[in-house]
Amino acid sequence: METKAPPTPLPAAIYARISRDREGAGLGVERQEADCRALAERLGWRVAAVYVDNDVSAYSGAPRPQYRAMLEAVRAGQVHGVLAWHTDRLHRRATELEEFVTVAESHHLQVQTVTAGIVDLSSASGRMIARMLGAAAQHEVDHAKERMKRAKAQMAADGKYRGGMRPFGYEADGVTVRPEEAEVVREAATAVLAGRSLAAVARDLSERGLTTSRGKPWTYGRLRDVLVRPRNAGLLATGRADRGEAVIERPAAWPAIMAEETWRAVYALLNDPARRKQQGNLPRWLGSGLYRCGLCGAPLRATAIGATPSRSEVARTYHYRCAASAHLTVHQAKTDAYVRGAVAEMVRDPRVVAAMAPSVEDGRLVADRERRQVLTARLAGFEDDYARGAITGTQLQKATALVTGELAGVDSRLAAGMQRSTASPIVGVADPGAAFLDAPLDVQRAVLAAVLSVEALPAATRGTKWSPQRLRLMPVA
Repeated sequence: METKAPPTPLPAAIYARISRDREGAGLGVERQEADCRALAERLGWRVAAVYVDNDVSAYSGAPRPQYRAMLEAVRAGQVHGVLAWHTDRLHRRATELEEFVTVAESHHLQVQTVTAGIVDLSSASGRMIARMLGAAAQHEVDHAKERMKRAKAQMAADGKYRGGMRPFGYEADGVTVRPEEAEVVREAATAVLAGRSLAAVARDLSERGLTTSRGKPWTYGRLRDVLVRPRNAGLLATGRADRGEAVIERPAAWPAIMAEETWRAVYALLNDPARRKQQGNLPRWLGSGLYRCGLCGAPLRATAIGATPSRSEVARTYHYRCAASAHLTVHQAKTDAYVRGAVAEMVRDPRVVAAMAPSVEDGRLVADRERRQVLTARLAGFEDDYARGAITGTQLQKATALVTGELAGVDSRLAAGMQRSTASPIVGVADPGAAFLDAPLDVQRAVLAAVLSVEALPAATRGTKWSPQRLRLMPVA
């Protein structure tokens, strides 16, 4: 009697997935794989491959590279069975389920799950059950998303933290201040208001070994996103703060890490349309854009004179040239050296230092701060009057527009005042002049703009050597 050879074990693939791995250790998918291996042993299947997508949601539509690799293995005939802990580990979207059904039908794929049993895709009734399970999974996710949206809306109405990535300056709960990071935010805000470039401040932070809340080095864009956040002032807002579209709704439940007027000054400065677009480039010249033409008042820009590709033997020098017309040029290095010396002497004068860092209790700032409180209270009163029926909707709209317009003017003056009152990095040192000469170029430019106006005058005759008489220096009031 002929003995039959034992059947060849069915080559199968295990697929494991978890949407959110809070521990980051992959424990969820390890447990799924262990249960699937036990199921394969009971079925007499051979585990040919294991595909794992850890911390990836099936419903979000995010790429699942291991899932795609498993389908390719089925198409290539490398596996003839699929093992999963539950059907919702495979799919939570109807579109993916239909693709899987098509592949399973054309390759006679067998599907088994630990908790839901066999998934028969070879018959109409089996496919109907699979689609029903998929629809139930999708409904569950849709319902969960609705609950989360309602919860976040309620949290927003209460001024509470709505979750997400840990905000720099705060702990993971979004409410508790992390003091060392809060100090970095305040320091960066002060530096930017004093005239330093975002790129230079970001570079300094990274050179000190400081990183973002994600552990990444600081860049111009990352620092800007942090500084314009209304949460820094303890405010809840809607709209894109990075585009200047933030709409303040109410005070938040978390504490502020900087004064509201300081945040408003930073927000206004960084969202000013007049700011130069290419902020990633650090300045190269002390006076470019700051010096003015003594003939037409246009700014001067640094430009190279001398060497060209065809005249490489000629020495290259740089001159400041009128941006509006080529009717005036002045030597860059000699002009900058003279202006640096003049500014260094100016900032050694205690009166100039005091003017660069006036008291935050300046009378105009105090008056505007008090006026803002009055206007804010008036807006709240309009809402109360409308709710009680004391005024109509049209009256509410007109009154609100009028007060909001005045409030915008007050905020603009407060922002400008904060920029003026932010102490320069050279204030408070023993020798401000030496500190100025040793400071980075962007700090020198900020101090120059704060204390001195420079105009270049035309030479008396063509070919005349550079001299200080070519410059008109006027202290900034």
